[in-house]
Amino acid sequence: MGGRPGGRFMSHPFKNPNFRTYLIARLFGALGSYMMEVALMWWALEATGRNDSVAWVALTMSIVGTLASPFGGVLADRANKVGLASVGYALSMVAPATAAALLLSGHLSFGLVVAIVAIDNLISSFFAPANNALGPLLLTKEQYSQGVAMTQGMSKLLRMASMPLGGMLVAGLGVAPTLLVTASVYLVAATIVRFVEEPRVGYAVSDSGTGDEGGAAAGYGSVKAEARKSLREQWIDPMVATVRMLFSVPLLAAALFMVGLLNFILSPIGVMMAPYAKSLGSGAEGYGLLLAGITAGELLGYAVFTTFRSSRSLPYILGGSMLMGLSIGALAWATNLIPAVVALGLAGLGAVAVGVHLDALAIKVIPKEFMGRAISMIGVLLNGLGPLGLVAAGFALRTLSFATIFAVISGSLIVASLLWLWPPIALAVGAAESAPVETDDAAEATAAKTA
Repeated sequence: MGGRPGGRFMSHPFKNPNFRTYLIARLFGALGSYMMEVALMWWALEATGRNDSVAWVALTMSIVGTLASPFGGVLADRANKVGLASVGYALSMVAPATAAALLLSGHLSFGLVVAIVAIDNLISSFFAPANNALGPLLLTKEQYSQGVAMTQGMSKLLRMASMPLGGMLVAGLGVAPTLLVTASVYLVAATIVRFVEEPRVGYAVSDSGTGDEGGAAAGYGSVKAEARKSLREQWIDPMVATVRMLFSVPLLAAALFMVGLLNFILSPIGVMMAPYAKSLGSGAEGYGLLLAGITAGELLGYAVFTTFRSSRSLPYILGGSMLMGLSIGALAWATNLIPAVVALGLAGLGAVAVGVHLDALAIKVIPKEFMGRAISMIGVLLNGLGPLGLVAAGFALRTLSFATIFAVISGSLIVASLLWLWPPIALAVGAAESAPVETDDAAEATAAKTA
């Protein structure tokens, strides 16, 4: 049954032991990922002496992850998500342990590093959709926005902290010991996530339905039931059905458009800040302050939306989009660092307001049996827009002034925000927020215990 405003299921997501355990497991898993990235990137740079070696490793990680994620989404909707998340963390131990063994034996090469990174990202991206879909299914409808803010904010803080931590471990212990520590961190994540209670939702056994209770209880048994089908029926058709579902629901299509626009626009903002700082008469310290302004605004947004809950998403999506547009537009008129840093901080706050509430709104609309596939396909569709934004930024920086660039970005965001005032979309948002949602029994039970 759906939670009632002011009722006992309105407690903070972190009071839910199931979700709290899930978050702790994600913390260790993300920590391991970032530490291995630092260790292998540094080794590649030191071993080859070539600056572009780091770029090749990063490119391998990006491409392989994009290819594997949709298939992982299909599996996530058929099987036990807790089991898949645990297996994913356990298999992630193989890459750092193998790299450490090869390094200690003197057999590690740049080609092997690329191969290890490719296999590791293939594994992690294949199992990631189950992990990503698990979080929303542990919460009640009213907790989605706070849960999204907590998860995204924790990831932001963890990335900021784990990069210097990885650097200190590499500097103090060396690359091989850091990789062994990474493997042990993954083991901790695999163990902790096993204590999460599997949410009771339907398991998709085709592109048009869900499994029965017996199939859900069997978990991996639903995959065996599909074994006699062709590869296309097992894997491709469910992906196609998911894409059709995403674009056939006007509210989801609008959310995809808005998030896609944000990815396209915001991906190159960091790249632009270095030459923009120079145009303001500042140097590297000014560049750092501009980036810090964005980060400070984002962290403030995550803190606010983790602490406070609103029953309505539309004001935050519309207001956040407007705030971003006006703040980035103000950069065109800034003459020194202080107003530019403030404007970027407000833009970061607006971006979080939009992102958190768009994600929470999408989770409310996506059928639970599609959750793994939908999250993975959304990621694939949107990740491709980041590189396009970087290409567009390169062209813009070569041909346009900063005033023109920021004016175009500002106008695009303000015009796009008006989409949410279009009556069919506004009505769909209201319907999604007011409709009762069947929540997971385990989520409600734990919420009741902790209320």
